Amino acid sequence: MYGSFQRIPYPTHKSPMDGDTAHRDLDWVYASQTDRIYVLRVGDFGVTRQQKLDLLQNFFWPALARWVVSRQLILPGGTILGGWWRADMQGMMDWYRECLHMTARWEDAIIAHTDGIWRTALETSPWRDWPEFFLLLNEPVVDANGQAVRDAQGRIVYKDRDPTTDGMEDAFLDVWEAVANSRPLADFVDRRTAKDGDLLASRTRATTDLCV
Repeated sequence: MYGSFQRIPYPTHKSPMDGDTAHRDLDWVYASQTDRIYVLRVGDFGVTRQQKLDLLQNFFWPALARWVVSRQLILPGGTILGGWWRADMQGMMDWYRECLHMTARWEDAIIAHTDGIWRTALETSPWRDWPEFFLLLNEPVVDANGQAVRDAQGRIVYKDRDPTTDGMEDAFLDVWEAVANSRPLADFVDRRTAKDGDLLASRTRATTDLCV
């Protein structure tokens, strides 16, 4: 059913979203429905979660980034007008939910709001290494007295923060919206877009405790 001869190539010359909205572009919708990696569930016919994340990271994000950069106006002094908007990230999270067979916002907004997909989207996005998101992704390890645990060098020990906690998605979107346009994404936008069947290995994240 999803043989390569039936594939509709992703229209990477345009945005995965319909203009400036969070609604998905129909050409991208049609292409995604012919892509076995996108459509099949993890575990079906050898499809892995990593393949799905590679697809979103190397096809969807670069296409959206090029569209956003094309609508930007950089004023003297570096102020950016018309850059990233909240709808861009909300729309991308909808793509992640569908690709990973999660509950869509329009099916149950309460479930979707606390599914933690914002973390997955961030960690496979152009902002994955930005320090502004550190405290959203991590929290201090505390002892029985509620005091932060420190290592032998006196550094606070951190662990992964639960991304499904109520309010975390809104907190992430607030931070992202505030910093997304603060630095250019030229290196990300200018890189070669992956071709169909040429998914690149995405960055993997360590799950061990961090110390800073």
